[in-house]
Amino acid sequence: MRISKEPDERRQEIIETALKLFSQKGYENTAIQDIANEMKVSPGLCYRYFKSKTEIFAAASKYYAMKAVEEMKIPIPKNMSADEKLNIVMNRIFNFSSNNYEFEARFNEVSSIRAIILDDVAAEFIAIMVPIIEQGIKENIFHCSNAARTARFLISGLTHTFHEEMPEENIKEYMKEFINFIHEVQPRVLGMKI
Repeated sequence: MRISKEPDERRQEIIETALKLFSQKGYENTAIQDIANEMKVSPGLCYRYFKSKTEIFAAASKYYAMKAVEEMKIPIPKNMSADEKLNIVMNRIFNFSSNNYEFEARFNEVSSIRAIILDDVAAEFIAIMVPIIEQGIKENIFHCSNAARTARFLISGLTHTFHEEMPEENIKEYMKEFINFIHEVQPRVLGMKI
């Protein structure tokens, strides 16, 4: 018996299934047939919602990015100092990436999609970081002249560097090394006294 679902629900199911398979098998090794088989539907259903595998990958990447942004937008207690808030935000970013390391590694397989998604995510993260940096300047913890530019430099530089250097193997080790790199660079960019 065929199970009928609302179009938005079915589209989301395709995206989530594709995200799982792209994470496990990679972009090149995942076919629309694989996504359909996993969902126990015909490939035609996938084509009803998406024109191509690349379009599905773009939608899955955007969904993944939205989940990351939602994680960053969880409120932080207002009574914390700027450096405490900054540590929370940076830890959230890398905990999310670490928990989803399979897709993080596969994300690089379609560089044109990666660049667009990373720019969108970076813009969201920058909006979160600017008030924290401004607070840090007021608290005399951060010593930089332009909070927005500093946030843009820090976030855009880190997100693009993180993904461009991502190896295909030993991803968790790479993430640990990158976190150490951030702890080394971040105080310098923000003009913090070490």
